[in-house]
Amino acid sequence: MKQHRKMFQFVEEILYSYDRRKGDKSKNKIAYDRYAHTLRVYQWMLRICDRLCDENIDGESLKIATIFHDAGYSAGEDCNHAEESARICRDYLERRSYEPAQIDFICYLIEEHPNKRLLHEKTTPLELVVLMEADMLDDTGAMGIILDSWIASKEDNPTFDSVCRHFEKYTYRQMKQMEFVTAPGRKFWHEKRKLVYEFLRQYRRDLGR
Repeated sequence: MKQHRKMFQFVEEILYSYDRRKGDKSKNKIAYDRYAHTLRVYQWMLRICDRLCDENIDGESLKIATIFHDAGYSAGEDCNHAEESARICRDYLERRSYEPAQIDFICYLIEEHPNKRLLHEKTTPLELVVLMEADMLDDTGAMGIILDSWIASKEDNPTFDSVCRHFEKYTYRQMKQMEFVTAPGRKFWHEKRKLVYEFLRQYRRDLGR
């Protein structure tokens, strides 16, 4: 992270500026910290890469793309955040004399990271697969349980049952539907899935279902 400290600082500044403007008016009515999410995704990306042992991966481009992947939320939640993130990143890198080919590749990773249908296509670059997996590993598993409870608590008259329904609709369904590609990504995802399934089993039992 040290060699990219200025990039982190730049993204932190624009995301925190947005967070201060919007207050608690996000679509989920919670004070979600986009920059903290970026840091967590970066750590998941490093964990996957450390276990991949693939010398062909462009680690430098992947790291930069991960840092900027959600920077576009600084323009507001109604924008196409991936396109805006790529635009912000391109402007930043062009001002610092990065090679055009590398800039294009980094911006491609950023623009396509929400496009989960590419996850299982054979032509998808490994760098994009890793970025998508790292992004999905955040806010899931134990954090998904907390996040769903946090969001559900903002609903009118929340109950144990309504929290359970919210959990079933979001975290549980996501964990059930998604499959990962890389071996380390699958391992992390299966660990999270096991936790989610057991939590829901016990929660339903506690509710008398």
